Amino acid sequence: MLFSNYFSSPFIRTLWHTLAILLLFIATFIVYVYAEKRIDHANNVRLNSFLLADELRQSSDDLTRMIRTYAATGNTLYKEHYQEILDIRNGKKPRPIHYENIYWDLVTLDNARPHPLSDRTLPLIEMMHQAGFSAAEFAKLSEAKNNSDALTKTEFAAMTIIDGAPSESDKKKALTMLHDEAYHQAKISIMRPIKEFYTLMNTRTTAAVHSAEKTALMLRIILILTGVFLLLMFWRLHKTLHTILGSSVDNVHSLITRIGSGDFSIPIQLKKGDENSILGWLSETQLKLKELIAHNQRLKNLYSALSQCNQAIIRSKNEEELFPIICRDAVYFGGMKMAWIGKVDDSCEYLKAVSLYGYGTDYLQNLAISLNPSDPSAKGPTGLAFHEDRPIWCQDFQNDPMTAPWHHHGQEYKWGSSAALPLRSNGKVIAVFNLYAEDVNAFDDAAKKLLEEMAMDISYALNSFAKEQAREKAEQRVQYLANYDELTGLPNRARLDGRINDLLSLAKHNDIAMTVMFLDLDHFKDINDTLGHSIGDGLLIEASKRLKQIMREEDTIARFGGDEFIILLPNIELGGASQIAQNFLNAFKKPFQINEHELTISSSIGIALYPNDGSDFETLYKSADTAMYRAKQEGRNSFCFFTVEMQQHSLRNLALGNALHHALDRNQLQLHYQPQFSTQSGTIIGAEALIRWNHPDYGNISPTEFIPIAEENGTILSIGEWVLRTAAEAAKAWMEQGRSPIIIAVNLSAIQFRSPNLPALVGTILAEVGLPPEYLELELTESIAMHDPQKAINVMNELHSKGIRMSIDDFGTGYSSLSYLKKFKIYKLKIDQSFVRDISIDAEDKAIVSAIISMAKSLGLQTIAEGVETIAQLNYLREQQCGEIQGYYFSKPLPKEEFEEFRDKYAF
Repeated sequence: MLFSNYFSSPFIRTLWHTLAILLLFIATFIVYVYAEKRIDHANNVRLNSFLLADELRQSSDDLTRMIRTYAATGNTLYKEHYQEILDIRNGKKPRPIHYENIYWDLVTLDNARPHPLSDRTLPLIEMMHQAGFSAAEFAKLSEAKNNSDALTKTEFAAMTIIDGAPSESDKKKALTMLHDEAYHQAKISIMRPIKEFYTLMNTRTTAAVHSAEKTALMLRIILILTGVFLLLMFWRLHKTLHTILGSSVDNVHSLITRIGSGDFSIPIQLKKGDENSILGWLSETQLKLKELIAHNQRLKNLYSALSQCNQAIIRSKNEEELFPIICRDAVYFGGMKMAWIGKVDDSCEYLKAVSLYGYGTDYLQNLAISLNPSDPSAKGPTGLAFHEDRPIWCQDFQNDPMTAPWHHHGQEYKWGSSAALPLRSNGKVIAVFNLYAEDVNAFDDAAKKLLEEMAMDISYALNSFAKEQAREKAEQRVQYLANYDELTGLPNRARLDGRINDLLSLAKHNDIAMTVMFLDLDHFKDINDTLGHSIGDGLLIEASKRLKQIMREEDTIARFGGDEFIILLPNIELGGASQIAQNFLNAFKKPFQINEHELTISSSIGIALYPNDGSDFETLYKSADTAMYRAKQEGRNSFCFFTVEMQQHSLRNLALGNALHHALDRNQLQLHYQPQFSTQSGTIIGAEALIRWNHPDYGNISPTEFIPIAEENGTILSIGEWVLRTAAEAAKAWMEQGRSPIIIAVNLSAIQFRSPNLPALVGTILAEVGLPPEYLELELTESIAMHDPQKAINVMNELHSKGIRMSIDDFGTGYSSLSYLKKFKIYKLKIDQSFVRDISIDAEDKAIVSAIISMAKSLGLQTIAEGVETIAQLNYLREQQCGEIQGYYFSKPLPKEEFEEFRDKYAF
């Protein structure tokens, strides 16, 4: 129907007819141009055919000329030209550009070419094949090409006679071959097929050209006729347009310009029959525009209300201030009968009026619109606007079915139409702005737009109010986080600083005691690493709750970071501090239930007393921290009071830690070597490299003192690498000096063994030093190996694959699992000296040593006993067939030079 109505217009029909003729004209023109191109194409094909045939003929003539000239002059340049002509024709060499024109006649004796070479190497016969010749034409060209190739045999024969040092008779014979009757007949056999090709090709291409010309002539006639018809259609289109406009285009344009400028004073004069023309429409439009002016006056009220709304938004700080002003302005300035705003009441899940103004507000007192979309009360304009998040316009309030439940109110208060607009905050509808007008159809498009803009402005204000509230909450949150730990809710360091300053000030003025405790959870890192940080966080929360339950109201507990807590206990002295610390330890005896995990954890507590252990927080904190670490060293799950000895110990550890960072650079470290003997042969079969530190200020420092410090401050890795490299270099140097190779044993610390690049580092050092891997033994204590058995197995496997020996040091002092022990790639167990020391007098030590040796034999492992100091110990170890021994009975650890002297002269 729409399509037929569209084409019922005379102008449209004429326009489409004209357009169809125009398209036909264009199509005819395109086909005509194509026909003209076909004429050009036919001529080009004809020309190209002649050129290819001429090239074949010309190449045959060029070959004849070159061979004859070569025969007459003996100049090899012509022989080369002859071969080049053949190669170009056969596609073996690139074709010169414009080769189809005169070429070889322009080549001089200096071999200068008239045209450069191209990159095209295509045989002439293939070019002919691609030219689209008929089968008969191609057969003629092929015949000529074959005859020309046959003639080259004669020419090559003549060339063979001339090559070398021909006599005069040879030259004459060659010239005769190139000029006799047979040669001329061969040339004729080449030219005859070419001539016949010309005849065939000329007939075909001439017919093609004539056919294309005939087609172009027909199309030219059709094009002219179509053009004439197109002119007639343009004339008809002009007449139809004039009828539709009702006047000339210029007159209609001037009238539109006048009306557009707002001049409605002169009425438009219509002729009879122009009522349905554009001119008639302009006359009707002129009248409607006059009415529109009056309508715009009504919109001023809404603009005024919008302006007042924006001013209220600027002045108001919250919705409680804004909503009453909006409702009043809508009635007072916007001309509404009534306005009210309904907002969600979370306490009863209903939409209730929070602000109202105008005539008819009495019925709103008990109005409640359900938030349930299926409830009948939610089917009205206000409910639909809220649930569907769109404006609802009711243009005839007293007759619209949507407002049926409230028709009696509309009659009573004379409401003609109503509008309900959703108000949003953060993209969510939170309220509905309702307006009631006296007139029916009061909300036209312009009014709708203004009211929607007003609702948008109110929503923007609500967003701003929400953002301001969020900002205030954020500030409160920032203030909270600045003073309290986010996870546990305990005071943080900043809050603690203020609290302790107050307490210290109070303690100084009143001369009362105060206790500072530093509490750290034992092995908390293991829980984080194995169960995850979420479980660890849950444990910290529950632990802080238990601690707070024990404390007094005036006490303060703060989370200091990680699993560390600081506890301030005012007016608590030594005795009370002990009791409270024990209460804290007891609080952790009951397991913690974190999700599905039942966790048992202990704590270590360090205690510092004011004023004995410090007069300011920094000093008290350090003292408590030092005492806490002493509690951990003494076995954890305990508390310890700070003493001066601890402070001195801490200061020495700090000094030694700083000095360790420079010990290598200042050559303060050296290796001593303790020989290892075979109990069977009595010869030195190895040595254990033991580190020594001789400091210029602190003297000789025991490894048992500085190695833990190095492990703590991270210098153990660089020191361990130096020990490995130095020991390997010493073993290599002894081999190069002609001494028999011995195994050098190096101890690994826990941090070294857990380093992921240990196997690569050891392999690199051995490669750089040149020491075979079987002469290096790495000693690992039981506790290190069993800390993570699977990882230890992986590392040992990788070291074993490199040929490096591994042994377990201090065997029997740890808690090795035999199931893991047999999986470790080790070859030796070292019996700890604590068992060797009393084997001559202690039956239990004898039994332990005997059991270790027997077990090692059953597992195919060697044994070595350390700490052998007496002949009785030595004899017992021999009786038990311990494979190797070392100890002060033979030698203490010696510097390298003394070890070399000892090795050269000693055997037992």
